[in-house]
Parts: sequence; structure tokens; C-alpha cells
Amino acid sequence: MESLSISDELPILTTLPADILYIVLTYLDTAKSVANLAASCKGLHHLITESGWRIFVTSRFSTFKLSQVSSTEEWSERAFSLTSQSRDWDRRAFAVSALKPVVKHRGRAFSHFSPSQSIPSNIIVDAHHQRQGNDAHDLVFWGAGEDIFGLLRHTRGSKASNDEWLSSRGATAGYRSGKDDVTCVSILKDSKYNYGQEDESQVLVGRASGHLHLLSMGASNFGNAVLNFRPSRGPASGPDNEAIRQTEIQSLDVNYKQGTLAAATKLGILTYSLNHDGQAVHSTNSEDSLETGATPHVWADDSLALKDNAQSGAFEYIRSIKFVNGDTLAVGLNKGYNPLQYLKYTPTGVDVSYAAKASNSHDSVRDYKLRTVRALLPIGTNSLAHGGGNGVLSSWDDGTIRLQDLRTPSAADQIFQDNFDLSTPINALLSRGLERFVAGSAYSPVLKVFDYRWPKGYYHTEALPCGNDEPYPAPRPPTIVPEPSYSDDRVACDYMAGKRCRWHELSRHDFYRPNFNMWLPASASDTSPIYTLASPSDDSPTLFAGLSGMLVEITPKSSTRPTTRPNFGPAKDLAYVRQVDSVAFIETGSGYAVDDVSQSQRVPPMYRQFFRDLTERDRGHPERAIWRKRHRLDEWLQRCA
Repeated sequence: MESLSISDELPILTTLPADILYIVLTYLDTAKSVANLAASCKGLHHLITESGWRIFVTSRFSTFKLSQVSSTEEWSERAFSLTSQSRDWDRRAFAVSALKPVVKHRGRAFSHFSPSQSIPSNIIVDAHHQRQGNDAHDLVFWGAGEDIFGLLRHTRGSKASNDEWLSSRGATAGYRSGKDDVTCVSILKDSKYNYGQEDESQVLVGRASGHLHLLSMGASNFGNAVLNFRPSRGPASGPDNEAIRQTEIQSLDVNYKQGTLAAATKLGILTYSLNHDGQAVHSTNSEDSLETGATPHVWADDSLALKDNAQSGAFEYIRSIKFVNGDTLAVGLNKGYNPLQYLKYTPTGVDVSYAAKASNSHDSVRDYKLRTVRALLPIGTNSLAHGGGNGVLSSWDDGTIRLQDLRTPSAADQIFQDNFDLSTPINALLSRGLERFVAGSAYSPVLKVFDYRWPKGYYHTEALPCGNDEPYPAPRPPTIVPEPSYSDDRVACDYMAGKRCRWHELSRHDFYRPNFNMWLPASASDTSPIYTLASPSDDSPTLFAGLSGMLVEITPKSSTRPTTRPNFGPAKDLAYVRQVDSVAFIETGSGYAVDDVSQSQRVPPMYRQFFRDLTERDRGHPERAIWRKRHRLDEWLQRCA
């Protein structure tokens, strides 16, 4: 048998099989490393152009639900966008603008038609990213009192960088201020449930009067009802049942797996089918004067008067609902003995259960103590190591935000809390992947940002120079905790030995990555809470917050600045004007619940944005430019010149 000869030559990078290079790419932790590798030769440049950026994004940002990407160029753009967003969130580098109604459209606060009303309308907002072929745009929809508004922000295609503003005045459709205010909105995320014009976006809107509609978001027929939802076929279904009567829509959510719409009134929950094959659509004219013509409608498939259900116990009213998996609806109650409940839909009916009582200082083991759950946010943990279940974030009236894995019997698997403002409850929750979540204060225009404290796939500090110093400035958290120590004093990282320099190691530590609060723009006389939060997608740079009388847009500095957008809309009637504002921050520590109030004693320093461009000032002084880049905070927040 002929013997095999083994070459004495060591393999080189360019001769490795592509599959091996793909594995190597999963270990590169910065976009700079990927770009340097691509610049080494034509073969690697081609490989990284075709697959490298996709591998980098999906490896480093694996917990994000990425919006659709259709070309290799878009993968490199997505890598730049996500890495710059991560850096800006870590450094608190934001450009914030407020969309405010002009005086003649500021609703009930300025309207001579409603002299008894003294407060502006609450902004109820939702957003969604949509792609159609080579065109992509962000949809933003909000209700302000009885009026509705839309924004189509084109991000790719022939209309890229253009904004289309849409509006529909409630008075023209017969809606009245207060009685018919918009209370909840949800843009349809799956076009297969669209009714009528399938190529146009549509949105579900609930009102205080009990009206529940599917509206068009098309430019030519914005706000037109394409489908109405009705609770029952007549008074025989129970005229004294508040749930059946469908009054005061509190919250709504869609189960896209099963095509089910759930709508909560104050006392009960109605479910409707969105599936066309299982949906009996009726076209009879409505007797309600607000609905003219022959707008089609569907009856509710099921209704549950939760207030009358013995399993639910006593409560004041329903606050929020969210589907957490294919057959379970989470329900948050106001002043209930069991304020967080789960409704499981089965072939034989609905089973009601509730979260177990927590045996700690953040809950009471006494059954007679009433509690409130204000906001709910389902999160999928499949992308985490050892994950694979459904989780639910819930905000409680004691200021805590509790994470529960539905696979476990525990009341909460983690409890988060603003370590500075311990007891203020949260009105709204929004998650950015599984890296951090954002909470809106129920008492003031404060956005509270929490890190989940799970292992991250990307740290922007890895691309910065090494050193044997500590990250600066050192945080001064409200809780009294010792600064971390690191015995290794090496100046540079040793990648062969797997050891980092002092600066890079400490930059990953939780102590140097504290949570923070951000004060959003508000008038001197207005201390509006944050009612709603929305973002078009996990990987979108833009976040919207609905306050009283204004919609606030928050964008990382490295992304398209709000100042480049039109300063008003809709153009036809100058309904809104855009005002760029500076905001203030404080750092609030680890974000874990504080068992002893005395542990939170100090007042952390406040940083206020000061708009300035230091490029010219640092020109010719590279050491100063490096110092600024390695600073934990953005240049707009740095106090030293």
C-alpha cells in the first residue's frame, strides 16, 4: 500500500476551507476586526462581503429579532447600524426631539369646544417596520384624543429619507373629545390578516367609547374603517354585562400564530377571529350614527366577564393584556388580590391562573393586600444560552419590574428596580433584543433604561485602545457598593493567552455599565408621565415615547439625526412642529431590586447635554481625541474640555 505523505507546510489563512473561516468569523468581536480581515486580500474580501457581515451580525446580536435583509450590502450596513447603536446606548449619546401640536391643534387644552377640559390629550403610539420588495419604511401611528396621525418614514428604495405625514380628525367622523379618545393602538404586523386592500398597512384602534376598528393607513384613505368589531348579536347576549357591551377599551393584543384579537374592557375580555376562513363578516348598516355606510363587521367569538369569575377574585379594573404564547393571555389588573393572571384558552373553555405569591419584601404574603400590575411585556428567551421558554416582564405598583419564566413555578425569576427612584411605578415597557429594556415612568417624563445583565454578544469598548487604567469617570451609583478590583495590571490584552488588559476587563464589568434615567422634554408646567413606548423593530435606531400632548422621538447620535427631518407635519395643516431638545441623565446602578431602602442613600450626579462639536478643538491633539473616545459618556455629556 502506498504511504501517504504529510506536508511540512503549515496551513495559511487564505487556504483554509470556507467553513473553517466562517467559524473563525464567529469569534471576531468587533466590526473593526472583520473589516481588517477583509482588507488583507481579495479572497477574504470576497468571502466577508458575501457572508462575513451576516455572520458577524447574527453572532454578536443574536438576541435581536432582525428586520429583513435582502443583499450583502445591507448586511454591512446593518453591522454599522447595530454597533453604532450599541455604542451610543452605552455612552448615552442620543438626539431627542419633541413633536408638539401647534396651538390651533393642541386639542382639549386649547379648544373652545371643550372648555371643561384642562389637560392635553395622551399620546398612544405604536410603530412597525415594513418591507415590500426593495422598498422599506417605518410605520408610526398614534392617537391624540379623538384624532389619529400617521408617519411613513421611508428608509430604503426610491423614496428613502422621505417622510409622509397622515392625519384624520375625529370630529369629521363624529367622534367627540374625551368620550371617543383613542385608548390603544396596534399596527397589524402580518399582512395576511389585512382586510380589503391587502397591500396597504392597517391598524387596530380601540376607543374609550368601546369602538374597536381596523383602520387603513393608506395615504389616500388614511383612517377609514375597513372592519368593525362588535361584541354580540343583540341584547339577548346580556345587556348588563360590561364585557359583552364592549365599553371603554383598555388594551388589545393580537396572537399572530392563531389569528386571534383580544380586547379588554374594564371588566372583561372579548376575543375575535382575524382568520378570513373562520371569520363571518357582516355588511349590514350600523345604527350607530358614528358609523355610516356599510362598513363590514365581525362578532366576537368569545367573551369572558373576568370581574364575575370566581378564580380571578376581586379587582378594580383591567389595565393591560398581552399574549405570551400560542394559547395564553397575560392580564394585568388594577388593585387586585392576584393582579397578574394568565388565561389559557382550551377547547373546553378558559382556565384562569395567577402568579405565585413572592416571599420577599417586594410582595405581601397577606392575601388581603391589593396590588396593581400596570404594564406587561412578553420576551422570548430562545436565543439565550439555556433559554427556550417564554418570559414576561410585568411592572408593579411598588416600583419593581418582575421577570417571570413561565416554565418555572416561581413568582419572579428576577426583580428589577430603579435604584434611585425606588417606588415610582412604570406605565410602559419596551425591550431592545435581550440586552436592555426601557421603562416609562408613571409619574413624570422619565425614561428608565435597564440592562438585563445577561451575557452580551457585543461590547463597543473592545475596539478601543488598551490600557492599565480604569474606565472613567467612575460611576457614583445611588446604592453604596464597592468598586470592583482587578489584580492583573497588564497594559495590553494578550489574545493568545486569553487575558485582557485592565481597562478592557473592567469595561465589561456591571459596575462600569450602570443603568440610567433620562428626562425627556416637557413644558415647565407639565409633568406628564410616559403613557406608551414603541419602536419599529429590535434593530431600529428610533424609539418613540407618547406623553401628554407630545410625541418624543429618541435617536442615537450616530444614526440619522432628527434635525435632518422635516420640522413639521402633516404639511397640509401644520398639525405638528418638531423641536430638538437637550436632555439630562443620571446613572442608577445595577438595576436589581433593593431589599433595604437605606441601601439607596446617595444622589448621583446629573449630566445634561451640551451640544458641541469638538472635532476642530481636538485637531492636532490625538491624545485628546483618544481620551474622549475612551470616556464612558458621550462628548455632549463630558464635563472636561
